[in-house]
Amino acid sequence: MILAGNQLQEEIQLSNNSQEPQEKILIIGLGQIGYSNAKYMTSKGLWVEGYDVSQQALHRALDGGVIKKIATDFADYDYYIICISTHQQENMFMPDLNGIYEVAYHISKQGKPGALVGIDSTIPRGTSHKVNQILEHRQHVVHVPHRFYINEQKDHGVNQTRVIGSCKPCCMQKAQHFYGKLLEIPLFPVSSPDIAELTKIVENSYRYVEIAFAEELKIICDKTNVDFNELRSAVNTKWNINILEAQKGIGGHCLPKDSQMLLDISKNVIHSSVIEAAKKIDHQYRIHIEQSSAQHIPVSLNR
Repeated sequence: MILAGNQLQEEIQLSNNSQEPQEKILIIGLGQIGYSNAKYMTSKGLWVEGYDVSQQALHRALDGGVIKKIATDFADYDYYIICISTHQQENMFMPDLNGIYEVAYHISKQGKPGALVGIDSTIPRGTSHKVNQILEHRQHVVHVPHRFYINEQKDHGVNQTRVIGSCKPCCMQKAQHFYGKLLEIPLFPVSSPDIAELTKIVENSYRYVEIAFAEELKIICDKTNVDFNELRSAVNTKWNINILEAQKGIGGHCLPKDSQMLLDISKNVIHSSVIEAAKKIDHQYRIHIEQSSAQHIPVSLNR
């Protein structure tokens, strides 16, 4: 991991002017989730500093006033909030935990003993315990998978109900003070970080399958001359059914990556998987809309 370079020293010096408080928060990873966390925590009057391998992300957070300083190392923080991406650089649909473990190793060498390490990043089962092993329990480790929807931040922002799992009871106590009392985030504690880790990937896998069903139905409708939108509207009049819209394929990196994490688990315990079938359907659907577009066949992509 390459820490902030010399070209950032001017910004760092400028951000050093304010008096530092007793307790400090370090947001590690200033993408959408890290930036939103930093913005929310700063709005609560807390002292927030930031670290990211991207200078652009650091400038954006510092210039936007969501962090007080740019971190050059991991020393002397009371709360470490990990928000880095967990996908491969060359393939954003595939999980990669190297960054998580690299951060953990740096905290193990530089981090303040007794500090809280909160993992917001989406991770597979067992990752929190491995991080705790790397830290040798010198810090408290919890997993609080992020739930954040940028288009509806008022209802689905940083301070919505969050699942939380801890490696030790003392970790939970530390985390409830930070997330519950200081940040005023409603918490749903679970018995272990394994449950918290599975919660996030199950949420996104379920969503993935829901979308894939809509895509399959759209293909069927197009090939049998049935109006998909009319059929969907008719079916959705039933109180317990909500077929989603068929859009341009399952995009982003969260749903494909997180469903792959659950698929990797399912392959070890069952012979076939709904998730695997959903991935095949999404692939077929992408081909279908490309062919339909080339042939100038109307394909409804309403949102």
